[in-house]
Amino acid sequence: MNEPQREPVPGGAEPRLLVFLHVPLKQRAFQGQLQAALPGVSVSAVGRPADFERGLEDRPDAVLTLPIVLAAHHLAATLQGLHKGAADEPYVLAGVDAAPDPARVVTVGVIDSLGRDGMAAFVTNLLGAHPKIERVTKVEDLLPLLQLQRVEAIVLPARLLEEVAAPSRLSLVARPLAPKVGLPAVASLGGGGGPIVQAVRRLPGSVTGELGVNEWR
Repeated sequence: MNEPQREPVPGGAEPRLLVFLHVPLKQRAFQGQLQAALPGVSVSAVGRPADFERGLEDRPDAVLTLPIVLAAHHLAATLQGLHKGAADEPYVLAGVDAAPDPARVVTVGVIDSLGRDGMAAFVTNLLGAHPKIERVTKVEDLLPLLQLQRVEAIVLPARLLEEVAAPSRLSLVARPLAPKVGLPAVASLGGGGGPIVQAVRRLPGSVTGELGVNEWR
């Protein structure tokens, strides 16, 4: 088998990619998967908004994250992920045994991409209401919020519902939410950003599937 071709980088240094996405994989495994699929790129994956902000201070050549995160940091997407031609995906509000009413739910669990204030605005936009929010930093931490009855419902991408529900006997019932949320995108920030963008375009389906993406534009 031929070894993947490395992208040329000015000065011979590996371009650095900062990744801030939440997937069912453990963070270290996710970083390793991306690193293996992006030879010649130094990949750093983080799971908390504060870690992403610190990573930005180190001036990476590119970042891979959600468009809402890029917008919060005044960054523009260079490469947008798509699924079946769409640049965004549906989210759901899921509860135990019955679909929650977005207008009446009092407490909601959500994966934290934007910090306290940012997530409050994000949830309000999705639900059209202002519930109390419990933030977690891992996909796997959503289910315990319901099991321990810390929240009435959880907000998540529709594609992750089955994965979240699988470890439990709880019957999760979801209500589709009208607003959609942008799929992962890449912002080129430095001299090595171009090679990273080209490398991301060639990611195999086994990796892009974890991101909810099947092509890039």
